[in-house]
Amino acid sequence: MEFQITLGPEQIRTLSYAVNEAIRLWPGSPARPAEEQEWLWHLRDSFFALQMELVLNEDVKRDEG
Repeated sequence: MEFQITLGPEQIRTLSYAVNEAIRLWPGSPARPAEEQEWLWHLRDSFFALQMELVLNEDVKRDEG
């Protein structure tokens, strides 16, 4: 099952921070499922890409304005 959600720039930044903190504090296996670390890495990379998209869009808007 998959879901789609709509996020604004601040939600993206906040969730990115939360995922990075979860990675930093991840207690490891067997305390948490080993796959969880891979999911967190994937989320980290996805949120990084979204943040880069935000930066690109801000640059384009600044150049147009």
